[in-house]
Amino acid sequence: MTTMRDSGFGISLLLSAFAAALLLGPAPVQAAAEGEPLPAITLPDAATEKPVDLGAHFQGSVGAISYMQTSCAACRQELLALKDLRGKYPELKVVAISVDSGNPARVARYREHFGFDFPFVHDPDFKTPELFGFSFTPALVLVAKDGTIGLLKGGYRPGDEVELEKKILELTGKQ
Repeated sequence: MTTMRDSGFGISLLLSAFAAALLLGPAPVQAAAEGEPLPAITLPDAATEKPVDLGAHFQGSVGAISYMQTSCAACRQELLALKDLRGKYPELKVVAISVDSGNPARVARYREHFGFDFPFVHDPDFKTPELFGFSFTPALVLVAKDGTIGLLKGGYRPGDEVELEKKILELTGKQ
């Protein structure tokens, strides 16, 4: 038999759990891993503000997603390496995701200044990097032709493009 005291305890426990959920925030996102499907990501193009669906953009192609900031020198080096790799492998599709908190027009000017011929989309709230377990820039995701994650890589050091090219060749079947 339930007493008023038992029922009050249950309500108290429920309220405590609710308060803890409010204080702790939402549960952490489970990061995608290599071999898993690319999570659904649609972000506005930095220049046009039109939505870009990355899954549709990469469909049937090997792709690279580079998380970057305009103030990050290592990000710039990674993007320049991707630009060079696109020159060698035109079928490689690249999208840069800017996590700059400022105006997307600054990101569009950056793209134009360095002559990048691939889309730059804008994620000023840093929402999508956590889908891959990233909390910093630069960070890179390679996408296989079948839409799965082929590589997750954080950071950039000169020479990384050699290993990146090997992985791109593997994913394109040219190795």
